[in-house]
Amino acid sequence: MPLSFASRQEWWRRNVLTSLRAILKGAARALGVERAAYAALIEEMWPEIVGATAAAHSRPAGLRGGVLLAEAEAGMWAQELSAQRGRYAAEINRLLGVQAVTEIRFRQIAGWIARERLPGNGETEGTEELSAEEIAAVDLAAEQIADPEVREAALKAMLSQARWRKRIVRPPGR
Repeated sequence: MPLSFASRQEWWRRNVLTSLRAILKGAARALGVERAAYAALIEEMWPEIVGATAAAHSRPAGLRGGVLLAEAEAGMWAQELSAQRGRYAAEINRLLGVQAVTEIRFRQIAGWIARERLPGNGETEGTEELSAEEIAAVDLAAEQIADPEVREAALKAMLSQARWRKRIVRPPGR
């Protein structure tokens, strides 16, 4: 008995799109872009994950395997955020739709300087501009990727990560 149009559509959605998704994830993993993309997304979602006030006193610092390394202002902020790290990991995985974070480790930073508190900082978050050299370096790295869809995703992730790195303000001597 032939399949109905709706049945064929469902089969196509389940099998072909799932396969495409698996191929793209595999390509991103092989290129080392997957972790960078997750790290960039986590950084962008950080205020939503921990709350705006806590985000002003903390930041994600990197993703190593399934371990999210984060920095927090020493004292109460580091203790409070550490106490909630299981909840934060679950929220990150829910928002990403994948089990990317298995653990969060907060490192206490003495002499914390939040970008918003720097004297003369009139910038709003997310407005960090990349130099022509930075953009050229990202373009050069991305053009090595043959698949246009994967290349575009990698380009977005790399640009996002470059902007994220510009937003990080480390305490003096760090």
